[in-house]
Amino acid sequence: MNICVTGASSGIGREIVKQLVKNGHAVWGVARRENLLKDLKKELGDLFFYTACDVNNQNEVLGVYQEMKKGGFSPENIILAAGAFLNDINPELNYEIFKKTMGINLYGALNFVDIFLPQFLQKSSGQFIAISSTTALKPSLRGIGYPASKAALGIAFRGLDLAYRKKKVIFSTIYLGPVATEMWNAKKSFLVESKEKIAYRIIKAIKTKKSAYYIPFWPTLVSRLSFLPDRWYIALTELFR
Repeated sequence: MNICVTGASSGIGREIVKQLVKNGHAVWGVARRENLLKDLKKELGDLFFYTACDVNNQNEVLGVYQEMKKGGFSPENIILAAGAFLNDINPELNYEIFKKTMGINLYGALNFVDIFLPQFLQKSSGQFIAISSTTALKPSLRGIGYPASKAALGIAFRGLDLAYRKKKVIFSTIYLGPVATEMWNAKKSFLVESKEKIAYRIIKAIKTKKSAYYIPFWPTLVSRLSFLPDRWYIALTELFR
């Protein structure tokens, strides 16, 4: 299977790439840091291809599409794992950082949808998998752009799935709870999964093709309790750090 993964240079995206290649899939990785992509190429070999790209730049995303086409690589699945959690409210609101976060997390994903959707529709097959977060359901004291962008991404993918599933193009959203990565800055515990386990579960979404996933189950369940006041929820999540 040919699979494209954004955010491939680090964190969960990198782990997804490594597991996919280990399982025999051809993977096209996309990330801004070309040096890390080169290192990954040396590690993984002939089944890994890459393009350095700013996902928020539509022209660069178009360049990814053109490189794939030139190389004869037609993706069957696109896993949108690129993301940034930037502090845009401490010590005060920083609107420029807010816009940057929205650009990477929301428009960066939708740029790939815009450019690759016609190809998927022509083939009557394909799947986009968006990596969202339980912060899409509850706010955070670490920033407002990240939760807002993930909430917008999730609702956009729900609408896209309604519109295109009947045409055999699947849009899936994965809502992640606390994961032991640099972005989350949490230590692994019984409530905080490792990036290796999270990557494994994300890859399973390619086979099941559901519209929404909540991973891990118990920590994400807390986020889905709508009656829980925001401040109580924040106090609970801080226990994971």
